Amino acid sequence: HCTFQRYGTCPTLDVVVLLDGGVSMARKFGRHPQGFYALVEVVKDWAQTLPLSGNVAGAAAPANSQTVRLAFVQFAGSESWAPSNSRQALSSTGPGTSEGRFTGSLSEVEADLTFQEANFMGGSLLTQPTPQTTYLLAGLQKAVSLFR
Repeated sequence: HCTFQRYGTCPTLDVVVLLDGGVSMARKFGRHPQGFYALVEVVKDWAQTLPLSGNVAGAAAPANSQTVRLAFVQFAGSESWAPSNSRQALSSTGPGTSEGRFTGSLSEVEADLTFQEANFMGGSLLTQPTPQTTYLLAGLQKAVSLFR
């Protein structure tokens, strides 16, 4: 298991963080106007404490470096079994992001999470043709594909 002291006993880890983008996350959560923003804030803070590899997305994974690379997948959907519906899982795209790949770069992690905030799938009930609820299948499939 991992120890806090510089993560000394951890092997190199690739971690996929699944973000619930369902409409339930649009509700107020503590001091946050939306639970989704609270979740992203916590993940940003957590990422800053990790021993990230420093490698940008697309670079070879460091071998046994006791570091971490992260990837993010937001999930939500209006159908419970629609694995072919790519709109039910979202990874980052655009300049400065990891383009939906593993990254050990803190600037790419922050850009990925900023992208996720800006593209919250649950959004407002008034702007969604069908409420986006918590259907995880497409998110899990996208997460698995990152390891291939």
